[in-house]
Amino acid sequence: SHCSATMATDKLAKLQAATDAAFTEWQSALAAQQDSHERLATAKALLRQLPPQDQAAIPIHDTKLPELLELHALAKDRCETAQKRYETNQRYLRLYQEKLQHSSSSS
Repeated sequence: SHCSATMATDKLAKLQAATDAAFTEWQSALAAQQDSHERLATAKALLRQLPPQDQAAIPIHDTKLPELLELHALAKDRCETAQKRYETNQRYLRLYQEKLQHSSSSS
């Protein structure tokens, strides 16, 4: 019927939009994770450039490292979550497309 075909098209469009949005979110989370990784690496490199006695004298909590480590852990977590959401959406989209193809070929 025409009505169920329209509903199917709507659902497909919604799934596609959700998948596209999830992909965009994942890419942005990936960029943020890369950025936090670079900032952390820079901070560690700067610390390593100090003379050993200065390195030993600086309490770690007086550096940006704890904050950068926490930010990086959050960014990594957000990235993994976004990637999983995208992969799940993509899987649903593929299954739904296959279901539509089967139902249109069988009628």
